[in-house]
Amino acid sequence: MRFSVVTAGPDALELVVAFGSRDYAVRLAPAEAADLGMALLATASVAGDAAQAVPAGTRVENCFFPVLGWTAGEVAPGVPALALRLAEGTEIAVQFDRAGARACGRDLARSGRVPFRERLRRVFRRRSGAPPALDSGRQGA
Repeated sequence: MRFSVVTAGPDALELVVAFGSRDYAVRLAPAEAADLGMALLATASVAGDAAQAVPAGTRVENCFFPVLGWTAGEVAPGVPALALRLAEGTEIAVQFDRAGARACGRDLARSGRVPFRERLRRVFRRRSGAPPALDSGRQGA
């Protein structure tokens, strides 16, 4: 079985499913194609996660995609991009304008930081000689 997608006018596309020597085309609006693409990517990610058994018949419409790797750079001068490698070898690339790339980087950096209140707690625990406690599943550093 093979799959391909072709444009079918200004507001449509066709998903072509090939079985043997026959092609079957399904016309989709761009929004329908986006929904189908998201559902397929999410289901492949969830089903491909060996650590998480998913019962047969589970409907998957979206998920948090596990990012296994990434590459950041420019696709052209002044056009930043981020390529993500997801489960099952899927790769997806996202293109930004410069302001969007900076904002995305700031937001990711901010979300990866330990909140100031928690950093203070860790400092005071170390000074008091108490062992660092686990908080929210993260070990103190």
